Amino acid sequence: MASVGSKANFTAGRLRICWKSLARQQLMESEICIARFGAAMAKASVGNTNTHLDHQRVAPEGRFRRPRLYVVGEAPGAEEIAQGRPFVGPAGRALREMLDEAGIDPQQVRLANAIPFRPIAYSRDRKPRNRSPTIEEVDHYGAAVLTDIRRSKPGVIVALGNTASRLFGESQSIRVTRKAKLQFEGHPLRITFHPAYVRRFGGRNGDAWGQAVADLRRAWQESAAHLDPKRA
Repeated sequence: MASVGSKANFTAGRLRICWKSLARQQLMESEICIARFGAAMAKASVGNTNTHLDHQRVAPEGRFRRPRLYVVGEAPGAEEIAQGRPFVGPAGRALREMLDEAGIDPQQVRLANAIPFRPIAYSRDRKPRNRSPTIEEVDHYGAAVLTDIRRSKPGVIVALGNTASRLFGESQSIRVTRKAKLQFEGHPLRITFHPAYVRRFGGRNGDAWGQAVADLRRAWQESAAHLDPKRA
C-alpha cells in the first residue's frame, strides 16, 4: 500500500501537470480545471502538515489588453483570498497609494502575483500565517501569470521584490536590479521593492517608499514610449 507521502507526491505531480497544461492552452478561466486543481491541492497538503498552498485561486485584475504597466507581486495573503482580488491587504493598499503618488492611472494597470495561491505555514498553535513561496512553487505555478503577460502585451512589466524577480530569472539584490534595464520576451522589465518591504522599513517616512515611487513613475513614463514608439 502506498504511503500518505507517496500519494501526496503523486497528487502534487498530477496537479502540476494540470496547471501547466492550463497555462499552455491559455485557458486560465477554465472553471473545470481550476476546480480539479483546488481539490488536488487540498489532497497534496496531506503529506506536509506544516506548510501548504491555499487551494483558492486569485486571478490577475485590471486592464487586460495592452496595459501600460503589468505589476507582479509575490503571492496572495489572507485578505486577497477573502476578497478574491490581488493587492487588497496592507501591502496592497500601500502599493495602490504608491501608484497614485507616482501619477499612474489605475485604469491602465494590470495587477497579479507570481503565484495565484496563498502559501501558508502553521504556527505552533496551528494558526495559518503567510509565507513566501518556495522556488519550486514559483517554477510550477508561475506559468499562469507568464501566460497572462504574453496575452495582454503590456508596455512595461514591474516586478515587486525577490519572488517576482525570480519569476523572470533575476536573482540579484533588488538594490542592484532596480537600476538595470531588463527585458522579458521583448517587454521592458523593471524591478523595485515589494510594498511589504517598504512598509517594514519606514513606510511613507522611509527611503524605500520614495525610491519605489520613483521607480514606478519611471516605468510609467517608459511605458508610453514602448506602446507608442512615436512618443519615444
